[in-house]
Amino acid sequence: MATKTISIETDAYSLLANERKDRTESFSRVFRRLFAERPTLTAGELLDVMQEFKGKGAGPRRKRS
Repeated sequence: MATKTISIETDAYSLLANERKDRTESFSRVFRRLFAERPTLTAGELLDVMQEFKGKGAGPRRKRS
């Protein structure tokens, strides 16, 4: 199978590593489990999820270099 190399920041790597079920689960499998296998939200479900944020951002803003 073909592969791609990506760069992620160390904090993102830690988050990804913490999502592994065990040390033998590959990161590719983690991505598939978290993103490809989750059910698609309807527009109404998405709005319900977004209401939880109520103006809060996803995290601190970073200045672009």
